[in-house]
Amino acid sequence: MTLEGEKLTALLKHGSTVHIIEKELEVDYYGTLELSEEEQERGAPAGILAVRLDIPIGKFVDTPAVGQVFQCHLTGPGCVYHFVAPYHAASPLPDTIWYLGLPERAERIQLRDFVRVPIPMSIEVRLPGDHGSLKNYREVALIDISGGGLCFVHDEPLIMDAPISVRVPDLPRIGTLETEGTIRRSTPIETNLGMTYHVGVSFGNVLSNRERERLVQSIYQLQQSYLRKGLKVPQIDHTKRG
Repeated sequence: MTLEGEKLTALLKHGSTVHIIEKELEVDYYGTLELSEEEQERGAPAGILAVRLDIPIGKFVDTPAVGQVFQCHLTGPGCVYHFVAPYHAASPLPDTIWYLGLPERAERIQLRDFVRVPIPMSIEVRLPGDHGSLKNYREVALIDISGGGLCFVHDEPLIMDAPISVRVPDLPRIGTLETEGTIRRSTPIETNLGMTYHVGVSFGNVLSNRERERLVQSIYQLQQSYLRKGLKVPQIDHTKRG
């Protein structure tokens, strides 16, 4: 879906998160869209985008050439808007604001909460113990993650419907996600090294709608960062687990 004109400017709201990317310049910055009080009253920016970047001063002073075009993602409810915008100028220090030209159009990318995205990383889990207790955290390999749950590798089957705690590190704009879940499946997988198990965990209603939305957006951004770095994210269908 393409947005232009008033529909486009209406989504450029004060406080929106903007992700600015240019692989060749090693630019991979997050920032917050800032509108003046007058622009906020109008409900749209006037001629230029002011993005306050969340980056160190040392990176900020290394400004690009005027007119350099950047790929941008703006997060919305359940979706991401993709557009391109040219660099105009930077603010004086200590502010870290980039001024970008207004985009002519934006493409809306729908983010489905429960689409599982394969992400190669390690996470920590607290597995079920005796009498409803949880064991200490241990590291496991993540298979995939979504707004509704995740799947990881374990060397033995786990009890269905048992509680579990998970700790997922290095999520964009979140940091470390610590939450509880419920074990919904423990599927045997035969490998060259013997039998292993894919353990599916549901977050259920533990996350609020806002927290789930942030997680979905974060997963999307994490996947995009892997692709920009040239890392091949394994496209394996783990949804059919019996």
